[in-house]
Amino acid sequence: MGKKNAAAPKQPDPVVAQQDANAAKQKKKKKKKPAASSDAVVKVQADSPSGPFDTLVDWALFCVRCYVMYFICKEAYTIRLHAVKTFGVEIHEFDPWFNFRATEYLERNGASAFMSWFDTESWSPIGRPVGTTIYPGMQFTAVAMYRVAQFLKAYNPMFDVSLKYICVYIPAWFGSIASLLTCFLASEITGSSNAGVVAAAVMAIIPAHLMRSVAGGFDNESVAVTALCLTFYTWIRSQRNEKSAVPWGILCGLCYFNMVAAWGGYVFVLNMIGIHAGLLVVFGCFDAKLYRAYSLFYVIGTALALQIPIVGMNPLRSAEQLGPMAVFLGMQVLSFASYVAKKRKLTSSQIWRITYLCSIVVVAVLAVLGKHLIDSGKIWEFSVRVKSLFIPHTKTGNPLVDSVAEHQSTPSSFYDTYLHHTYYISPFGILFCLLKPSANKVFLISYFLICFYFSQKMVRLVLLLAPAVSVAVGVAVAVPFDWGVTKLFRTPVTCKNVFLKIIGLLFMIVVATAIFGDLPVRKKPLKVRYSGYHLADVPLGGGKPIPVGIPEISFDVPRIFWKKLVRLAKKKPKSLIRKKDRWTEFSEHCHMMAEQLSSPQIMLQGQNRDGSKVIIDDFREAYWWLRDNTPKKSRVMSWWDYGYQINGIANRTTIADGNTWNHEHIALLGRCLVSNEKNSWNLVRHLADYVLVWTTRYAGMYGDDLAKSPHMARISGSVYSDIDPSKFWMDQSGNATPMMKESLLYKLHFYRLDPSKNIKLKHYKEVYTTKHRMVRIYKVLKVHQKSKKHPFGSYPPALHKTLKKAKDFSEVARLTRLRANKFD
Repeated sequence: MGKKNAAAPKQPDPVVAQQDANAAKQKKKKKKKPAASSDAVVKVQADSPSGPFDTLVDWALFCVRCYVMYFICKEAYTIRLHAVKTFGVEIHEFDPWFNFRATEYLERNGASAFMSWFDTESWSPIGRPVGTTIYPGMQFTAVAMYRVAQFLKAYNPMFDVSLKYICVYIPAWFGSIASLLTCFLASEITGSSNAGVVAAAVMAIIPAHLMRSVAGGFDNESVAVTALCLTFYTWIRSQRNEKSAVPWGILCGLCYFNMVAAWGGYVFVLNMIGIHAGLLVVFGCFDAKLYRAYSLFYVIGTALALQIPIVGMNPLRSAEQLGPMAVFLGMQVLSFASYVAKKRKLTSSQIWRITYLCSIVVVAVLAVLGKHLIDSGKIWEFSVRVKSLFIPHTKTGNPLVDSVAEHQSTPSSFYDTYLHHTYYISPFGILFCLLKPSANKVFLISYFLICFYFSQKMVRLVLLLAPAVSVAVGVAVAVPFDWGVTKLFRTPVTCKNVFLKIIGLLFMIVVATAIFGDLPVRKKPLKVRYSGYHLADVPLGGGKPIPVGIPEISFDVPRIFWKKLVRLAKKKPKSLIRKKDRWTEFSEHCHMMAEQLSSPQIMLQGQNRDGSKVIIDDFREAYWWLRDNTPKKSRVMSWWDYGYQINGIANRTTIADGNTWNHEHIALLGRCLVSNEKNSWNLVRHLADYVLVWTTRYAGMYGDDLAKSPHMARISGSVYSDIDPSKFWMDQSGNATPMMKESLLYKLHFYRLDPSKNIKLKHYKEVYTTKHRMVRIYKVLKVHQKSKKHPFGSYPPALHKTLKKAKDFSEVARLTRLRANKFD
């Protein structure tokens, strides 16, 4: 009997086979691990959902955020207009007057004439080369806006505005733009739109930003802070993914050029981005994205920065700008090592060995080359102002720098005034960043810590802390709120998620308590102290070496009185709710500060005995008198603070102004004011026709020229050894030393207004004293006509004998004295 025939194999269905093959491919793709990211150590956290508008709720939230941002920008603009509402469209303070005058010159004469402008109406008799001693970005911005307005006025009469109007309102406009950019920066760093909105709300009104952005304060910082926020945003945006590295890296370089053109603080921006890039390399996050973005930023930004005359070769020669260059060169070494490894298919240990050897060689070469270039003077050491951030401000080696109030160290009360509640909330934002770090959050952490350190050294640097604090507050408020909302409303109700929902609810309660709660605290707070850690002493050419390490940290943490809290919760629960929430308190404080900061200083608001308000206009009255009652070619001597106002309002030639580019010339000016009348007149008659002094103490303001005179003596003594500043002072009771009593400034101050001084003038004649005796003007008798006709650009021969007594106060000579521990 034969075998049974085997059943024929079943033919597969081609449709089913294709489906099975597709399923296998999808399964294989899911199993395949993603390529190792450069953020292996500092992993970027994605906080946003898969799509920005996946649901109707997301659309609604987006619209709400846009609506809120509109009001934030509007508030940022209106809070800066107090001065315009009170004093009208007027330029403020001192430096803005020069900026306005320079803007007028640019608009009238064009860019070419502006960059080669040699000003013969200031710094008489040597003049000032304006094009090489100014950051021109703000002037070009103002003129561009003015010309756009002139073009648009043909279509709408609302654009028919003056150049002065544009200059007055620029700080308010750019303050609003800075708030918007802070929103973008915070959102990009955290991945949370809510953090961006909160950060913008803080930035819009925080006094640390208002101090340099009120209407009328036409100063470089009013534009520069906006440029800073834009540069930082484009840098962080370039790190989002590989596609964004090239276009946003290029844009970052262009924005950095805008920052360079606007303000000398560009050095901070450059170093901040360099530090962030360097930290990412140290953390093992070096990849093509970082390499492309930083290389493009550095090359484009540096190439364009070299085109600004005042910057010159600083990016390649100045010590404070060589760090970012080292990061750039280091990235080239790493890129070369990666290329060799990829070409030769080396193992990871071999790659590390090549990178290590290349780095050693490059560091050694740069160290030897750098020392040679510094010794030969081809690379400049740290500037006096930078060194003043590391050593006590009274020992920078430059009494002129030390005399400026903005260069003084920052008292702790200043933070309460200019940061208010954000001073205490922002550290929590940094803590949240440390708990969940990412490449972008490393930037915020380093930005915040570096700014906080340097802001303690110099008052004016609190301004740079404003964006960092605003973003940190956005993180502190939005992170727990977002997390709580996500766990409470966006997670499905399961046994597993009940615990998370409870925690989310607690997070939201904590945020609400922080804003609205008024918890009882103990009288003695918890004192947290860390003595710091000393690493090394680094000499920076400033006499004593600078200690480097972890600084000492000390702060107080309020302790909650739990027993009292429980008792009040039972008996008086309403007492635990603040009458004003913290945001309302912060907002009211900011508006109060905005009014104070909006005082133009050139005009003051006083109060009569009947309570009515009055405008005190002594300063402008004095300048108007000079304009209307003196010859057009008159030269007016005053302390350098007032030079810009005399130029801008009185339109008269000045001896010095706030640019302070020539220390020796200011020392000569100081010599004229602190010497006795006869010796002073022997100098003044060759330099000026009139002398103007501020005597505001007669109106109750004691920051006048007499109060500044010890600084004048120190500056003069730093150049002229026969001027002894230790003999020039006045005690708290008003008793002056013999040297001060004999000085010209002392006599001009008290002449005729204080009969008890019995002061008589022989070589000067009083010609005008303002209504409230705040400004006095004297005519110089027997002015030397030959010296007056001397060609502009050099000193008249009659002064050469005095000038020969001056010692060299150049940067090189000053550093030599500093190394010998001899401070001027």
